[in-house]
Amino acid sequence: MKLKKGFFLFLLFIPKLILGQGVSVLPSYLPEYVFGTWVNDKNEIVLIISEDYIVIQNELYGYNNIVKEKEKINFTCVHNDNVQYINVTKINASNILLDEGFKITQLNKIAVNKTNKLPKSIIDNWYSLKNKIELKENEVLFSDNSYKIDYVTSSNGVNYHIIVYNSGEYSLLYNYINDNGHYLNANFLKTIVFEKASFFRKYKSILITLFIALVLLISYCLIKWKITIAKNKEVTKRLLVEMQLKSIRSQMNPHFLFNALSAIQNLINKGDNDKANHYLTEFSQLMRLTLDKSEKGLVPLYDEIESIKKYLELECLRFPFEYRIYVDSKINKHNIEIPAMLIQPFVENAIIHGLNEKKGEKHVSIDFKIDEKNLICYIIDNGIGINKVQAKKTSNLKREKYGLKLAKDRINLINENYKTNAIIKITDISDSENEKTGTKVEISMPLKY
Repeated sequence: MKLKKGFFLFLLFIPKLILGQGVSVLPSYLPEYVFGTWVNDKNEIVLIISEDYIVIQNELYGYNNIVKEKEKINFTCVHNDNVQYINVTKINASNILLDEGFKITQLNKIAVNKTNKLPKSIIDNWYSLKNKIELKENEVLFSDNSYKIDYVTSSNGVNYHIIVYNSGEYSLLYNYINDNGHYLNANFLKTIVFEKASFFRKYKSILITLFIALVLLISYCLIKWKITIAKNKEVTKRLLVEMQLKSIRSQMNPHFLFNALSAIQNLINKGDNDKANHYLTEFSQLMRLTLDKSEKGLVPLYDEIESIKKYLELECLRFPFEYRIYVDSKINKHNIEIPAMLIQPFVENAIIHGLNEKKGEKHVSIDFKIDEKNLICYIIDNGIGINKVQAKKTSNLKREKYGLKLAKDRINLINENYKTNAIIKITDISDSENEKTGTKVEISMPLKY
């Protein structure tokens, strides 16, 4: 009877042997070489098999059922309410075929030993909008919980899959890098994406302290700089006033006063009282105009031209010459301002050192023209020329050089004070036209100060 019963059970088992029907097994009964990390042809981690869990396409599952057949293993895996069915075939120590139901992928096993320590490249603080996670060498701290590290693996030494556990529950973390930064996916009760701590987050308190110190230092430097600038402006203004006064005194020099008074005296001695009175009137008007401008830095162009006219009329009484003053029709003489007594020294030099030494016809022209940004004054005489004047060594020449130096110093101070680019250019006409003599002075001044 027992023999018949055993034979009957044998007959029932024959179909299973013939059909190769699998049997349910525990994970620990799987071949040792099945466990580990498996990657696709792009070296991306697709499958991690462990005795306690299985990772499929970056999702961690627990085992519900494992059926082993001759050349195939069927896995039924669960994660919360999600059930996943896969099977692997053609299994050997280095590659398998993964069948996910909708595609079959050949996977290769990477030769990386299991470790439970994190690399230095990802040991850091990571932040999401509302949460923080800290990765240490042997543990992960999140939401007041400590997670022990069970499994760390990587296919490229940059991107890591990390399995952690707490109270018997396993969770998967993995990092990745893209154009926007370095990120960490943490699949606890729900998936949270963290970004690696930036330089500012790491050293926030230090940076804030340094920033406050820098702001205070810059503020101190700016205040000190403004005070220095204000002082320099005051010094510049004082120098400008002093130069203006020196310029005025140099124009109303004893030589000019002596000549003027001598001419008046000579006319009186000759009994030419009408001419003497006219000369004296012109002289007094010029003195009044000059003294009126002594405290002014800028004066209307009209006033400067009137002063120059008075001066030319006085000099014409001493010795005859022709003069012309031309103002471009585009120029508004009453609205445009120029530095006081800037032009007069050059007119005086043209007459005393240019025309006075010349024989024959004598003339000087003063032209005012305008371009887009500048008022340009040309003072042109047909005297002996600046080259011959400078060749003479006289006391008058020293006074002339001093007057020119004062004018150029005033221009430099005006440029510094008003942030302008006024220039003075003096040329001998004979340098460009051999048959002519004389001096050309070009003074370029800004339209606005």
